[in-house]
Order: sequence, then structure tokens, then C-alpha cells
Amino acid sequence: MTIFNAVHRMLWNAVYVKAKVLITIIIVLTFTHADLTWDNRLQMDENYVLQWSVREPDIVFEMQVRAHGYIGFGLSRDGTIYGSDIFISWIDDGHMFFYDCHIKTHTQTHEPVVDTSQDYELLTGSENSTHTILRFRRKLNTCDDKSDVPITNDTMNVIYIYHDEKPKRGQFRSENLPNLLLSQQQIRPLLLLQRSPTAKFSFHNEFHQLEIRMPNILIESAALLKWCHSFKINHSSQHIVRYEPIFSSNESSNFITFMRIYECRSEAEINEHCSERLKMERKCLMTVAIWTKGSLGFTYPNDVAYPLTAEQLLLEIHYQDSPASFFDNSGFQIFTTSEQRLYNAGTIAINIRPNFLHIVAPGFKRVISIGHCTSNCTQKLFPDDGLNIFGITMQTHNAGTMIKLIIVRNGEELEPLASDSNLNANYVETRLLSAENYRKLMPGDHLMVECTYNTFKRERFTLGGESSNEEVCMAMVMYYPRQEQLVACNSQSKISDVLRALGIEELGKTSNQTVISKPERYAGRTLEKHLELYDWRNEFFTFERTIKTSPFDGYCNSAVAASRITGSPPIITKPYRPPDFTCPTYRLQHKFDEESHNENSIDEIKEVRSPSTLQQHTSYNECTKATISIFIIMTFIHVILIV
Repeated sequence: MTIFNAVHRMLWNAVYVKAKVLITIIIVLTFTHADLTWDNRLQMDENYVLQWSVREPDIVFEMQVRAHGYIGFGLSRDGTIYGSDIFISWIDDGHMFFYDCHIKTHTQTHEPVVDTSQDYELLTGSENSTHTILRFRRKLNTCDDKSDVPITNDTMNVIYIYHDEKPKRGQFRSENLPNLLLSQQQIRPLLLLQRSPTAKFSFHNEFHQLEIRMPNILIESAALLKWCHSFKINHSSQHIVRYEPIFSSNESSNFITFMRIYECRSEAEINEHCSERLKMERKCLMTVAIWTKGSLGFTYPNDVAYPLTAEQLLLEIHYQDSPASFFDNSGFQIFTTSEQRLYNAGTIAINIRPNFLHIVAPGFKRVISIGHCTSNCTQKLFPDDGLNIFGITMQTHNAGTMIKLIIVRNGEELEPLASDSNLNANYVETRLLSAENYRKLMPGDHLMVECTYNTFKRERFTLGGESSNEEVCMAMVMYYPRQEQLVACNSQSKISDVLRALGIEELGKTSNQTVISKPERYAGRTLEKHLELYDWRNEFFTFERTIKTSPFDGYCNSAVAASRITGSPPIITKPYRPPDFTCPTYRLQHKFDEESHNENSIDEIKEVRSPSTLQQHTSYNECTKATISIFIIMTFIHVILIV
């Protein structure tokens, strides 16, 4: 019996290993020959098209580049080429050359160094009269921390490279690669794991187009101009399925930083400078569409649409740092349908109110601010069945490095609704959750938007506000089914707690300004002067702890009214712990000896990582059928052995 078990175990191990290999072959053949349905297609510039799809644990890319020299693609750790993870590839006399490389953090030559572990895998490559086309894949996390950048749900800095020349003598050698810095194009921030249907949107006959645009207003040079204009519409039971930005000129696209459309429950006409008070008075509180720097627009899932129920919309646009005057009639292009979809969508804005009570200390690499939507708001205003979240937009300004939207339910901190550990203020895209990953918000949930700022190089404090030298901390969730009881939920610190955190006991007034009266050592200072002279280095942690733990003013806004309540930070009895990621104990990638490589080892990589010619002699269907048949036979043998 023991001998039989040993033989059985040996046979099973052999079957298991071969089955894993066969499954890998099936996946590779599928990626290589099948016509993939790409999750995203993006024109990086006039010469470079990038397509990609996520097939966990892999990601598959295809590049279509108008060039016949070498082609490159990579990921930057910090928005520069230093320390980046790149590959270089070219076709020479029908042969593919393909190298997984990195650029050292401290280098003057900018020369790529071939990785010890080759983790990019070439699938196909070809040339035509104008373009080079490459398709490749890699693991989202290769576990090569030294040379590779993990692909996560954070904002990724994508490098794209192309050159008309091939490396000399077809070899990858030091100083043999035509000028890398000149061939490197602009580094572009992207959400690579985003599975948005935006790229697949096509206009159908049942869709209608509606333009909401500024009436050619004069924009004069200013640090920040916020303008609002209202529109009467005949919604005729229209449902929004997509919206995208329209820019009337290059000046508009350069100097517009933010656009938003609100539904209004007032019929008063508006064409003036924007303020929160104005929007509150005119009952323009429910967000219909939002655009921020870098976004290409948003397409709703096939079974969801945003119903237009108001007869008046308000367009708000922020113009920033314009050096000269220009006329503008930018806005939104909205695609609607009269056909009812399965779910009606709504939005809820969650944020720290952008004013002087939001203080970001200078001189630190990690300063955290938190905005709250209290459980009191959600308990009273959410429907009993809760809300289904399918999209999230998150934003800070230039000092922001991380953001996450947190749910605390009955004392337990759940997995964040969304997070980003590599923020870019010039790229804020709405994240669309896949249908299987929709999340629920329930009555009684406490929501927090947590923003982390890096002010290490700043000598002056930063206040909350909507200009680029101020800071925001904002998230907007898109959900269904639509409700109008809670459309905006935000918070701000109580002024008494801010003063206490700053060591101020009492304020007084002079003839024209507010100054500190107590304690005596600060007497006569304005609040701004006190913030400049405050000992942030030694008092920061006390200040931060006071702000984080003190009660705050919470605001629960419905579609027609706002209410203020006193809220407190939630008591978290069970903090969220992200799952541990364990790298495999063995790797199957071909190894490259960086120190002792020679021409033979380079040729070996060339042969292992790519086909020797561009012609494929075996059809996808034949290979797949044969492989599946072998796999079925081996599985059948294993079943017999078990019996």
C-alpha cells in the first residue's frame, strides 16, 4: 500500500506540473494569436498608440508606433526616467530583439541596464511600411523589487519611447543605443488597471447630444477665477450615458483646471463669479458631471444612466494662472438617451470644506487631513437597502501624494472604497469599479476621505482653497439607485479647536483686523502672522493630534437644503489590515547575468524571449485544440489513478 501511494504521488506530481505548463501554454497562445478585446486604447501622441488589457495576474500591452528604429515602454517611479523600469525592442532583418531593462537612480549616462530577471514576455512583433507593432505581457507584480515597478491601482507614470534608428550592429551594448533622452517622449500618468468602457463608447442613433458651454465670456488674467452660468433645459426624461470636456481654444485647455455641472432647484438666472454661498442660495447642490485635469470624460456602465430631473443646470469652471486675457466658451458635451436603463445613478460629494480652517503644516513628508461624512447623516438619509457604488473620483492639489476613501461600519474599518498612493494633481480620472466589485454604502456608515500631503520643501503653511497654491481633499462617489436626500456630505474643524491647537486662547479686534489677545506672548499677531511664526517642527504632532481627535462641524446637504450637525471621529475597534502579498519562492523567468554577459548570452535572450522570425507557422485554433486535448487526457489518467 505504501509503494502504491508513493507511485501514485509521483504520477500525480508529474501530471500536476505538466498541467500547469500546458495551462501556461494555452494562455500564451491565446494572448499571442487571439484578437483581444482591449480594455483601453490611447493615442499617446501622433506616432504612438498604446492598447492594453488586464488579465490577472497579467497585463497585456500592444504598441503601434510610426517608427522603424527601436521602441520602448516603461514605468517611472517618480515621474522621471531615473530609477525607471523599461523595455527596449526592435526588429532587424526579420529578427526580434527584446530586453527588460532599468535605468539606475543615480546615473549621468541614462544608459539602460539589462535586468538580471527578464520579466517582460514578447508575444508578437511585426513591421509594415510605416509602423512597428509589438504585443507583450508581464505580471502585475513581478516580485523584482530591484528593477521592476509593480503595476497597481495607483496612478502609474508611463514612459513611451521611439527612435528612427536601430542600435548599431543589432546589439545591446553600452553607448550603442541611439540617444535615449531624445527619443523619450513625455511621461504620461495613467490608471492602467482601470477597466473603463470609455474607449469602447460609440455614438448610436438613439443618443442625443447636449452642449453645456460658457457664453463666450472674457477671462482676464488672475490667480483664480471661478465663473458660473446657468442653462434652461427641456430634459424630456433624458438620461446621461456619457460626458466629455469641450475646450474652445488652446488657452482654455491650458488654463481650465476644473469643471462641474450641477442640477438646480431654483429658476434664477446665473452668470457671475461663483461661490459656495451662491450655489447654496440657488439650490445648485447635486453634481451631474465633473471634470478635472487629465480626464477624458466618463461613460456610464451599460445598465446605468444619470437621469436629468431638473429644468436648470449650472456650469462652474475654474480658470487658473492665466497670464493674459482670452474669451472662452468651453464646457461639456453630454450624450443622452430617452430609453430608461435598469438603474438611475446619483452622486455624493465627500470632502473637507476648502477654507482657512483646513491648515496643512509646512516642512513634513507626511501630513494627513481627514474629511468626514458622519454616521448621523447616512443613518437618517440613506435608503434601508443602501447604495451600490460603481465609480469614484478623488482629488487633491499639488501637495497631495496619497488619498483613500474609507468606510467605518459598526466600529470596523472596511477595505477602502478606493485609494491612490501616487497622486498626480494634473491627472484625476474617475475610477469605474467592475460589476463584480461594486461596493455597498449602508445607513449608519461613517465615511472618511483621508489625504496625505508632502510639504517637505515648503517653508510656508498651506490653507484649504480652490487655487493651485491651496489644497483640497475631495472624493465623489457615483452610485445607484438615485436618491436626493444626501448629495453632498463634508466637514470642517471647529474654529475653537483650531485656535486651541495653535496655542491661541483668545482673539480680539483692532480697528480693521482680528488679532490675538491671549496669551500675552502672542498678543497683537494676526492669525496669518501666527501661522508663519508657529513652531511647526516641534508643535506639529500636537497640532495634528488635536485636529484629528476633536469634534467637527459636519454638513449634510440634500438636493434642496443644507443642514449642519456636530460630528466626532469614529471609534475604530477593528482597523483594516490589507492582505499580505507573498512572492513565489521560485521564478521561471530566464536569468541574465548582468556582470558577465557576452554576445552569446544576449543572443540567448533574443531566442528565448522572441520568435526567430516574424512568421507564425502554427494556427491558434490548431495549437489550442491540441493542447486542450492533451490536458483532458492527462486529467483523465489522474482520475483513473485516484480510483
